[in-house]
Amino acid sequence: MDVDLVGPGQPRPAGWRPHTHVHRFTVAAPRDQVWGWLCDPATFTDTQVGPFRVEFLGGGFETGVVTTHHGPLLHLPGVLGEIRDGEYRDLQYLYGAFAVSFRLLRPTRLQVRLTDAPGGAAVELQIDAHVRPVFLRPWELSQRLFWRRFETWTRRAVVG
Repeated sequence: MDVDLVGPGQPRPAGWRPHTHVHRFTVAAPRDQVWGWLCDPATFTDTQVGPFRVEFLGGGFETGVVTTHHGPLLHLPGVLGEIRDGEYRDLQYLYGAFAVSFRLLRPTRLQVRLTDAPGGAAVELQIDAHVRPVFLRPWELSQRLFWRRFETWTRRAVVG
């Protein structure tokens, strides 16, 4: 198989397209409060609807911790990379990560950025993936819908 290695060693199969989705929003709460919620493992482990599950192996949100998010049509093993307290977190998905099918979609990285904003904290979420061209539009649509829901969950949890 002809591959192009990018990022943390994630191969991109020939003919697949790199895709980046960015979602930005502001939360009317102090940045440290938003960061605290985004970096609390319980935010992700305690709120999953079965049969989906999130696991952290060897700790919480710390560099080097292995994590996985899995369920039907979803397998996202990863390693937490660079973390700058209160401002940036990097999750690098491992080879074998997929959504829907390993033959259609392979997420490679999820980055979270926080900055101060008027009246609260600005959140930027960026997910990178390798996608078969036939699946680019459905993937983009699903990302828009999911991250809008995540925005709503964040506001409800942090602001109340």
